[in-house]
Amino acid sequence: MSLLHLVRHGQASAGTDNYDKLSPTGEEQSRVLGNWWLSQGFSPNAAYHGSLVRQRDTASIALKALTDNAQVTPVQEHEGLNEYDHRIIESHFASEDAGYQPEAMSFDDYMGILARWRDHEADSDNFESWNTFKSRGWNTLQALSHNGTHDTEFVFFTSGGVIATILSTVLDLDFEHTVDAIWRIRNSSITTFQVKKGTARLVDFNTIPHLQEQRKPHLITLI
Repeated sequence: MSLLHLVRHGQASAGTDNYDKLSPTGEEQSRVLGNWWLSQGFSPNAAYHGSLVRQRDTASIALKALTDNAQVTPVQEHEGLNEYDHRIIESHFASEDAGYQPEAMSFDDYMGILARWRDHEADSDNFESWNTFKSRGWNTLQALSHNGTHDTEFVFFTSGGVIATILSTVLDLDFEHTVDAIWRIRNSSITTFQVKKGTARLVDFNTIPHLQEQRKPHLITLI
């Protein structure tokens, strides 16, 4: 049996010229996570992050407390954990009469964009299709964890869309509930799956005990 812990990156820098960068709050969320893991005696057998800056930096900050105490193996990078390019998808599939800003869209706006992306079935030069993206995260997890043995624990630093599509694959969610899951996944949250003989089971979804312990509302974010 292996445990796969999926961590969403810390808060990104929404509303700036560079979204793919942790905000000061995102950095704090990542430090809190690492310190909480250390206090719990958590020691993963392997750790991975995508190639996006916000994923890489969340991993680096969160794992620092563990690496300083020799409790984690070096983290590795894999592009299969990358989020879809939200700016390309939003600009390509936004409704022509939409009057919203990307960082201030409603859930209905978001659902409409992703539904139009889903209905555009082919991969293109600029972006992968929804179906390709939806399968990529789960395939990546399987490939990276296939050598896991009894009591092996993996950590994957990734993004909300990847986590939600993996959840969708394991639980056989429909499209609407998959998009709803993307919308709700909190920064630095942990989603855990148990994998045994090729079968996956959900253990925890979107948990933030490290943030709740702080009793600082500003640390609980969704960006």
